[in-house]
Amino acid sequence: MLLVPSVPASGTLPSLPPVEEGKGPSFFLFRSMADSVMASARQGNARAQFLTGVCYYTGEGVGKDLKEAFQWFSRAAQQGDPESQFYLGVMHECGEGVEQDAKKAFEWYLLAAGQEYAPAQHNVGNFYYKGVGTEKDLKKAVKWLTLAAMRGIPQSQNLLGLCCTEGLGMEQDFKEASRWYTLSAQQGLADAQNNLGILYERGLGVPQDFKEAFKWFSAAARQGYFAAQNNLGTLYDRGLGVRQDWKKAFELYSLAAAQGYGMAQSNLGKMYETGRGVRQDSKKAFDLYLSAAQQGEADGQNNVGVMYERGMGIPQNLKEAFKWFSAAARQENAWAQNNLGAMYYYGRGVPQDPKEAFQWFSLSAAQGNSSAQKNLGLLYEYGQGAEKDLKEAFQWFSLAAVQGENDARYRLGLLYENGKGVDKDVKEACKWYALAAEQGHPAAQNNLGTMYEAGDGVQKDLKEACKWYALAAEQGYAAAQDNLGTMYEGGQGVEKDLKEAFKWYLASARQGNSNAQYHLARMYLKGAGVEQDYREAVKWYGKAAEQNVPAAQFGLGLLYLTGNGTEQDEAKGRKWIAKAAEQGLEEARDMLKLLDDLFPKQNGED
Repeated sequence: MLLVPSVPASGTLPSLPPVEEGKGPSFFLFRSMADSVMASARQGNARAQFLTGVCYYTGEGVGKDLKEAFQWFSRAAQQGDPESQFYLGVMHECGEGVEQDAKKAFEWYLLAAGQEYAPAQHNVGNFYYKGVGTEKDLKKAVKWLTLAAMRGIPQSQNLLGLCCTEGLGMEQDFKEASRWYTLSAQQGLADAQNNLGILYERGLGVPQDFKEAFKWFSAAARQGYFAAQNNLGTLYDRGLGVRQDWKKAFELYSLAAAQGYGMAQSNLGKMYETGRGVRQDSKKAFDLYLSAAQQGEADGQNNVGVMYERGMGIPQNLKEAFKWFSAAARQENAWAQNNLGAMYYYGRGVPQDPKEAFQWFSLSAAQGNSSAQKNLGLLYEYGQGAEKDLKEAFQWFSLAAVQGENDARYRLGLLYENGKGVDKDVKEACKWYALAAEQGHPAAQNNLGTMYEAGDGVQKDLKEACKWYALAAEQGYAAAQDNLGTMYEGGQGVEKDLKEAFKWYLASARQGNSNAQYHLARMYLKGAGVEQDYREAVKWYGKAAEQNVPAAQFGLGLLYLTGNGTEQDEAKGRKWIAKAAEQGLEEARDMLKLLDDLFPKQNGED
C-alpha cells in the first residue's frame, strides 16, 4: 500500500464550493444588487471587484469570461484583497484567461498567504513541496502547510501528515502524522482516510488495529477513491479486520483497477493467477500484470517477469523475464531483485554470473526479503559470488528463518547439527528441523526422522522417526524413502514388512539413491519382499557400485566370481572387490587375501 497525498495535480485548491443556480452569491449580486455592486466595483471597491470577478470566472449570472474575470481580480488584488490574489494565482497556474506562469502564480499565492488566507497558504506550501514556481524547499513547505492545516484546510492536514510520515522537511513522526490524518479524515477527505487506514494497518503512530484500518479504508472507498478500494480489497483478501472474502476482494480490486490503478491491477492479476475469488485464468492475469507494469508499477513488472519466466499466460521468454525483473529491481522492488539474482545465478536469460547474483540478493536481503536472505546465505555457505563464510551464512539463514522461510530453517538446522558457522547444538538443530518439517519441508522431515532414530538432540523414538520418514517419502524424497525402507525391513518403529521395504527401496533407487540401490540389490539377491532374481541383483549392485558404495562393490564382485546373474568373470570380480577394499571394507580385504591364497596370480597377470 502507498500513502497518497491529497494534492490536486495542478496544486490549487478550489476557493469556493460549486454554486447552485439561484443560490450562490451571483444570484443576489445580479438579481438583487447588480447595479449597486457593479457601480461600487467601478468606483474601486475591492470587495465588489472580487465578487464581480467571481461571477465572470464561474459564469454565474453573466456569461463566463475568464479575461474579464482576470481584470476584476487584478483590480481587487492591487488593493490587497487576498481572495482576489488567490484567484490570480489559480489563473496564472492553470493558464485561465492569461498565459500560464507558475512563477507568477506563486507570487500571487504568497501575497495572499501573507494575509493569512488559508487556501493560499496551502498552495504556497504545495509549491515549495513540489518545487513549482519556486525552488523546492521542504522546510518552507512544512511551515506554510502547518499554517493552513491549523486553519482547518483538510488537504493541508493530509499533506502535512505525509511529510510527518516520510520525514520530509521535518523529523519522521508517525504519531504526529496520525494526528493530522485524523483531522483531515474527519472532514471527509478520502486521501487522508486512506492514509490513516494505512497507519492503523501497520501500527505506525497508533496501535495496530485492522478494524480501524477497515473503517477508514471503507470510508474512503465509498467515495470511489481507488487506492482505498485496493487497500480495502487487501483486508478482505487476507481476512484482516474483517472476515476473509475473496469475492468481495475481487470486486474492490476490480473497481480500483477499472480506474487504472496499477497496484489494484496487480492484485487483481494475482487473483486470476491463483483462482482466488474468480476462475483461474493465466492469460487474464498476465494482461492485468502487463497493464500495471506499463504504468511503471513495480509489483506488476515483477509479476510480468514471473509469468514470462514460467511460461504462464504467455509463451516462456527468459529474456523478457529478465527485462521486467530488471525494470522492477531498479525501482527497489525486493522480490524483483531476488528474482533477478536468481536469473544471474542460474544463467537464465542472461550469462551466468554469481557475483552479479550476489549483488542483487544483497540488495533484496537488506530490504528484509526472506527468500533473498536465504539465497545470500547459500552463496556464503558455498563461496559462490563471495568468499566462503559460514558465519555469514549462519547470520543470513537466521534472519530468513525467523521470518518463516522454510528452507532457511532447514539449512539453519544443518549448520547447528554439523557445527558449521556456529557451535554444534543438536537440540537447536532439532528445533529448526521440526519447524521446517511441520511446514512440509521433505529434507527437514527426513533429518528430523534421523534425529529421532538416533536419539540426537531429542529422546529416541522410532515410531516418531518412521512418521517423519513417511511424510518425506510420500513427497518423493529419495533419502527418506530409503530410510523408511530400512525401518520396514528391520521392523523398527513399525511392523516388519519386507514387501513395503522393497517398495520404498525401489522408489528411492529409481531416483538414483545409491544406498537404496544397494538395499534393493540385497532384496533381489535374497528374495526378500520380492521374488529372488540374481540378474536384478547384479543390475542394482552395479548402479550402486558405480556410485562407490563399497558394500555394493563387494557384492557385485562376489556375483562375478560365482557367475550368479551374470557370466562368471574372475577378473571383474577381483576388480570390484579390490575397489571395495580400497575404501576400507574389511570383508573385501579378507576376500582378496583368500583369493590370493587359493588362486595365486601367475607371473604377468594383473
